[in-house]
Amino acid sequence: MGESALNQGVLEGDDAPGQSLYERLSQRMLDISGDQGVLKDVIREGAGDLVAPDASVLVKYSGYLEHMDRPFDSNYFRKTPRLMKLGEDITLWGMELGLLSMRRGELARFLFKPNYAYGTLGCPPLIPPNTTVLFEIELLDFLDSAESDKFCALSAEQQDQYPLQKVLKVAATEREFGNYLFRQNRFCDAKALCWVCCA
Repeated sequence: MGESALNQGVLEGDDAPGQSLYERLSQRMLDISGDQGVLKDVIREGAGDLVAPDASVLVKYSGYLEHMDRPFDSNYFRKTPRLMKLGEDITLWGMELGLLSMRRGELARFLFKPNYAYGTLGCPPLIPPNTTVLFEIELLDFLDSAESDKFCALSAEQQDQYPLQKVLKVAATEREFGNYLFRQNRFCDAKALCWVCCA
């Protein structure tokens, strides 16, 4: 995911004087925001359903500034990335939109214009104002937790009236979450998860 991966195929055969690397790259990308603010290039296709809006996602990512060889942000070197809830844990609107366009196992490259990334102020001293950033994102897995979230927000009396099929779906999702936490040796979190909906 270093410079060679970033530039591979972008500079070769592109003789467009006066255009930056990101301008050349953007010409080959799909507009997923409708206003050219989030552009996508699929590197490796994924499989299955698209990420659901209320999902929790497991991703690896690296973020690049246009004229830097190394990522300014990356979790690729972590042994186990953490599960992140859409709408809560992800701070870049562009990343949120990008993830909603992905399938399990997909690897994609995104360009986020400033209004979908760090805005007019940037994030000094690392991200300058009004900066377009490039992210390479790999969607390892996701869990659709909308039904669980709705169930856990109910009172005990309302939970007793919940349809059995939906309760079984909630139980399966909670089991997946617990197994994920257990595999990461986060035993207290896995135990606490069990008590959230049962209390």
